[in-house]
Amino acid sequence: MATPPSKNTPSGHPRARKLFLVVAGVLSVLIAAGSGLSITTIKHLETDFGHSKVSTGSTCDTTGCLKHVDSACVQKRCNFLILGSDTRAGLTKQQQSSFGNSQTVQGQRADTIIVVQVDAAKGRTVVLSIPRDLRVNIPGHGTNKINTAFGYGADVMVQTVEHLTGLKINHYVEVNFIGFQSLVNILGGVPICIDKPLIDVLAGLRLTHPGCYNMYGRLALAFVRARHIQGDIIPDFSRISRQQQFIQALIHKVLSVRAVFQLPKFIDAAKNNLIHDDHLDLYGLQDLTIKLATLGQQNVFFRVVPAQPITINGEDFVQLVQPDASTLLERIRDGKALGNVGVEAPGTPISPADITVHVLDAGSGGKADAVASYLQRAGFVVTSVQPATGGLPVDTILWGHGFGKQPKVVASYLSSLRLVEDDQHTVGAQVTVVIGPGFSQAGV
Repeated sequence: MATPPSKNTPSGHPRARKLFLVVAGVLSVLIAAGSGLSITTIKHLETDFGHSKVSTGSTCDTTGCLKHVDSACVQKRCNFLILGSDTRAGLTKQQQSSFGNSQTVQGQRADTIIVVQVDAAKGRTVVLSIPRDLRVNIPGHGTNKINTAFGYGADVMVQTVEHLTGLKINHYVEVNFIGFQSLVNILGGVPICIDKPLIDVLAGLRLTHPGCYNMYGRLALAFVRARHIQGDIIPDFSRISRQQQFIQALIHKVLSVRAVFQLPKFIDAAKNNLIHDDHLDLYGLQDLTIKLATLGQQNVFFRVVPAQPITINGEDFVQLVQPDASTLLERIRDGKALGNVGVEAPGTPISPADITVHVLDAGSGGKADAVASYLQRAGFVVTSVQPATGGLPVDTILWGHGFGKQPKVVASYLSSLRLVEDDQHTVGAQVTVVIGPGFSQAGV
């Protein structure tokens, strides 16, 4: 039986404080955990931590730069632009055999584009995915897919994202394929549960049956990069949904870790594959990490910039959907409640990362804890297991008015449960799962 999910996140106790912040490469998000390090150790590690080619301060020119760099922004609302680079430059011969080389795959593109906003005042983190094929204005270079802006340099990429979102980018982080794999491997892999087979020959993804997998570097990279999976209606959006799912499962893995990791291991893995702006130091990462750890899963909100596919002169793009795109970006900029804007992409089920599930135990004999653990590994946000009140239908998925799509996603993972619309017992909840002693499902 699976281990019950922890009901507590890491505390601020000196011995328990977890310090490391790394970037999940192509998936590109912040991973928090770690150990308490002395100031002397942090200063030593600073010398090995890679720095960025992004211009800052007085070095800025008209082509764009990190104009809003702020080493203290972790104390307030802080915006990180995190890119997964598909450049093959610098890969070893063995790595080139897997990913190609700079001759066969020329230049560089932003394989994944994510803006992470950490709002300390409001106690929330927003993870905003930007479709890589989004048609935008690239300052000084005309209109094209946003991922091509990276080919003109990190400065132009920063300026393009700021122009699109209206957000002031405070820090920049870039990771390549190998950096992502190394960091995931140091974590011991990330457990992911899926509801259907996922096969993408081009990405090297071969998950032949539903169930749970512990994804190490190469498999994890294939999972977050796959764009040719049978059944995906709009591959770019389906990929973003899986990336969000992976990030949420990864956050759960990190927050549940009780072993004390050594930051030098992460620096060693990241220093040759991670680039960041000169003002993002380990002190800032430490502060940010502690904030993320105390927020927990329920205060991390995933959104995708509202967009839809279009074809122009035979080339496929996606374009902004208005007024939804402007509404979402305004709410993020102003720290407002996000509502449901940007939760669902066209032709794509809502990601488990954006679905909160309440699990109730109706005398299940521990099976409710197993279900909660399974759903967390699938990337759902799961609250602590509570006893079920009398009279509730057992082995059911309850859902209330306005949440018709979320329970269908949950049901795809818990196919043995009945779907029941119930406004009375789902007030304030998206989906409630009631588990009794008779529950049975393979893999849970």
